[in-house]
Amino acid sequence: MKIMQCWDDAPTNDVRLVELFRKYNAKSTFNIIPPRDANPWLYNGSYPVKTLSIDEMKSTYQGFKVAGHGGVPMQRLAPEILKAQLEEAIDLIRNTFGQEKYGLAYPGGGWNDEVKKAVQAAGFLYARTTRNVDGHLPLDDPMELHTHCEYRSPDFWAKYEKVRELNGVFYFWGHSYELMDNPALWSEMEDKLARISSDPQAEWIDVIDLFA
Repeated sequence: MKIMQCWDDAPTNDVRLVELFRKYNAKSTFNIIPPRDANPWLYNGSYPVKTLSIDEMKSTYQGFKVAGHGGVPMQRLAPEILKAQLEEAIDLIRNTFGQEKYGLAYPGGGWNDEVKKAVQAAGFLYARTTRNVDGHLPLDDPMELHTHCEYRSPDFWAKYEKVRELNGVFYFWGHSYELMDNPALWSEMEDKLARISSDPQAEWIDVIDLFA
């Protein structure tokens, strides 16, 4: 059984999350937003969300994979602006993090055929949606890479066990700012990582491993 995870938006909470991943030897992809596209805001009406700077991303994500993201749903962008943003995302991943192969998470989970063609033409190997699936992870169209659920989904373990029975690929995602500074939520997250990493049938892989 292969386990993949990715986390969006590069919030400062990722610093603490990465510490847990290193503790449990868990691989992860971080879908990063250029700092100028990420404005501070409040989660749940009171928790301040801030984004890592480029230098902070470099140090935080050392040893992990990064992928492109963005602040605006891509189907809303004019073709020339979309092309420029995709090229900028690749430049950031290649020049700042030294990666030569790239993935993407659609901002807001939205896409259409034109966006898919532009993403593929730019050189991305896959693009993640926010659509949930059960059982086998469909890999026939890398530009529509779905996931099984978010990390906080109430049916997380039910989906996990179903994929485990199939010896398949289990894929989940999240936003670390949703953990806020809540000890109970961070403890639940650590328990989840510990359970997966102690499963003799489970192996962490990077998302790009499926397509590189």
